[in-house]
Amino acid sequence: MKLFKIALITLLVASCSSENAPLTFENTTEALDRADSALNAGDYQTAEAGYQFAYDAKDASYTADALIGLFEVACAKNDDDSAGDYFEKISAECSDKLTDKELRRLADLCVLAAAVETGDMIIKYAVSAYPENRDDFSTPAAALEKIRTEGPGADLSGLGYAGD
Repeated sequence: MKLFKIALITLLVASCSSENAPLTFENTTEALDRADSALNAGDYQTAEAGYQFAYDAKDASYTADALIGLFEVACAKNDDDSAGDYFEKISAECSDKLTDKELRRLADLCVLAAAVETGDMIIKYAVSAYPENRDDFSTPAAALEKIRTEGPGADLSGLGYAGD
């Protein structure tokens, strides 16, 4: 019985310590795959660690994916300041990935996260980069304005944002 109790205590200690163990990744591809899965599952700590690992690898072929992932984590955590910082890095380090469709997607994420300042930054960038598509950004701009005046709980369903 004494041996059983020792084994049980050892097992409990081992399981608790593995939860606090630092996340490790074999390579950039694995880090991004795990980060994507974690983000979809709502595990923002693992997602952030995976995207940061990929970004820190300084492999240009993964930079955009890593930074966009970090941006998405910041939005999911409702962290407007970090989202803005990551958008600035994306626009500085991999602006070629910022198509009008991607910018619209990022602006929509800001609306859903009530990240008004970052959303405004993205729309300003988008309108400057794609003036011919200015109208594509009118809906997120209107939603951000409504959030700015009514607060994060503003009803955006009339603008096409479901679930609000």
